[in-house]
Amino acid sequence: MCVTDGWPTCAKMNSYILEADQITGPWRLVTYMKDFGEQGYFLNIPTKFISADGRTAWLCYSGNFARDWRGELMQEIPPGSHYGLVLQKIRLLDRSARLDDSR
Repeated sequence: MCVTDGWPTCAKMNSYILEADQITGPWRLVTYMKDFGEQGYFLNIPTKFISADGRTAWLCYSGNFARDWRGELMQEIPPGSHYGLVLQKIRLLDRSARLDDSR
């Protein structure tokens, strides 16, 4: 599940990805992304864009609809985060790979 904390509407937004064994939960945090986009919203991972092994996917979202709201200029973090359809390639790791990966 992808969630965006979009309040207040025109400020920087935080997003996070959750996982669960069943659609009704309980949910566990996969990652928390502070100021993602910096205004990333409508995050989703379309099933059509998930690899056969389930490890590589495309995160789809839009961002930065109010780039200069009240004098605060929103940045494209990660690069490419703009007002329009954005696709970012992501790789999902298992817990042991995350702990062992020194890159």
